[in-house]
Amino acid sequence: MYISSKDNPKIKKLIKLLSSKKERKDSKTFVIEGMRSCVDAIKEHLENRLKIKALYYVKESAESFADRLDTSLFSKLSADATFEISHEFSQRISDEGSSQGAFVIAENVDKPLPDKLSGDKYILLEHLQDPGNLGTILRTADAVGVDGVILSDNCTELYNPKVVRSTMGSLSRVSIYTENDLEKAVGVLKASSHRVIAAVVRDGELLSGFSFVKKCCVLIGNEGNGLSDKAVSLCDKRVTIDMHGRAESLNASVAAAVFMWEMTKE
Repeated sequence: MYISSKDNPKIKKLIKLLSSKKERKDSKTFVIEGMRSCVDAIKEHLENRLKIKALYYVKESAESFADRLDTSLFSKLSADATFEISHEFSQRISDEGSSQGAFVIAENVDKPLPDKLSGDKYILLEHLQDPGNLGTILRTADAVGVDGVILSDNCTELYNPKVVRSTMGSLSRVSIYTENDLEKAVGVLKASSHRVIAAVVRDGELLSGFSFVKKCCVLIGNEGNGLSDKAVSLCDKRVTIDMHGRAESLNASVAAAVFMWEMTKE
């Protein structure tokens, strides 16, 4: 179906999902933007790891990317969920400023934290607020093979377009759990026999000499304030990244990446 009017309800819905947190929350859907990200999303959909509700694309853009990406996958979606739009529309809709001409509406992928966790390695985030940091952490978790990421204490919205963009397609490939009650989240981890480790800026055991047990979770804190005293008190161990230069601390996503690498490298 070709959509030619900016007043089409489907176009209005797409624009609202990109701009409104409330709309995303109420509809339990979000937008994936970008040609590569949309192709990856369709692959995830075909493998039943992501549920796509609609695809909007510019035909000329899909053709121009065909030598680098398998845009023929667009035809794998049902016809009533696939909409062709103009380049002008895609530029108006885009959250990125310069659109690649592809948008997917997908169902939310996060889940409530269960009473028992079956995986070995987890990351728990306390009040993380920067969308780019959250997206990067999810992408790194996907890369190193962490079993899940738990969002707690009102982290930034998972489906903020900046988060989705930063994950580079990893959003549906990582098990993501939401539990705002940090104490409850730690309780679930400990009930599942996980050692919970606080990533602290100073006065912890040095990471270079620390041995991770098989079942463990690293707790990463807020960008500006780090972990709260309460969060640290709930943990079994305090661990600090060795710093050999003059910087006092690392960006939250960088610190999380260092910990994830160390906890999964064996």
